[in-house]
Amino acid sequence: MGRFEVNVEKREKTGKGVARKLRTAGKIPAIVYGRNLDSQALIVNPIDLKGKLNSNAIIDLQFDDDTEQTAIIKDYQKDVIKGTLKHVDFQYISMDETITVTVSIKLVGSAPGVQEGGVLQQLIREVEIEALPKDIPDGLELDISELDMNDSLQVSDLETKENFEITHSLDDVIVTIVAPSEEIEEETEEELETEFIEPELIGEEEEAEEGEVEEENPEENE
Repeated sequence: MGRFEVNVEKREKTGKGVARKLRTAGKIPAIVYGRNLDSQALIVNPIDLKGKLNSNAIIDLQFDDDTEQTAIIKDYQKDVIKGTLKHVDFQYISMDETITVTVSIKLVGSAPGVQEGGVLQQLIREVEIEALPKDIPDGLELDISELDMNDSLQVSDLETKENFEITHSLDDVIVTIVAPSEEIEEETEEELETEFIEPELIGEEEEAEEGEVEEENPEENE
């Protein structure tokens, strides 16, 4: 996975009017919190985040007061019509503490069952893992080259490495090949988006920080 520097400005003012002015000026509102540190409202240039939103990339936040903090992108919101970025949540991390994140699954190979007329159904497209930030993979590959009709592969069939642990349920089916009349209804993209799993520090107590509550729904507060 990559590691990038992103310049951010601290901001004191929040609210819909402030957020609207920022977006009109080509910037977006953001917030960073976690690890028992005070939450901080931010201003970010969306161009600096291009290609990083879904990558689990390590982000070195370069504040305008010449300080620096390491984070990952925890969540973000886009305009449902325009597709433009509206808001970003960052989470502070430590490079020597494990975190839980989701990584994508890529199917590789050609399944014999498909060549026989079967329909390949991918039921899970990402899994949850626990790792040090530097050990988070860009994604996991699953070989389907021996998958015949009515065969399936589970999370337990994913290749695991010593530097990370899969915490997703190992019995969940990732992919299966069925006859055309037996197709399994897949989760839609919209459903997958609503099931966003928030990365969290292992052992961190769940707490609603005041800044987080204020910013997590920019439609209401900004």
